[in-house]
Amino acid sequence: MVEMELREIQISHVTPMHIVVLEEKDGDRGFPIYIGQHEAKAADDAIFGRRAPRPMTHDLILNVLEGLEATLEGVLVDALDNDTFHGKLLVRTSAGKHIKIDTRPSDAIVLATKVGAPIYVAEEVIEQVLQNDE
Repeated sequence: MVEMELREIQISHVTPMHIVVLEEKDGDRGFPIYIGQHEAKAADDAIFGRRAPRPMTHDLILNVLEGLEATLEGVLVDALDNDTFHGKLLVRTSAGKHIKIDTRPSDAIVLATKVGAPIYVAEEVIEQVLQNDE
């Protein structure tokens, strides 16, 4: 796993597709992931610390984890299949068990941004993305 950072959010006002750019924390590799409007806004809000007056979906997920005394330890983009990224939430339960929960990377990135958890990408995913760009 390679630790990445959210470097940029590109919000378009003319198309329904928006982009987050991940770049290697201690390197120079990076790539974009296309995300939806709601996830782009949620990520932007998380970066700037804006909160809705009532819990939104990503807040609900974090509230459930907290209520279960579980911790989001990180997120992982672990596959790229037919131009679709796949991800996992890396959660530690109150009993100390580590579990992976299937998720869209866009949602995972929002959650990681909200709590300051690391974002990881599998090495093979980075290689696949860079190979596809050639």
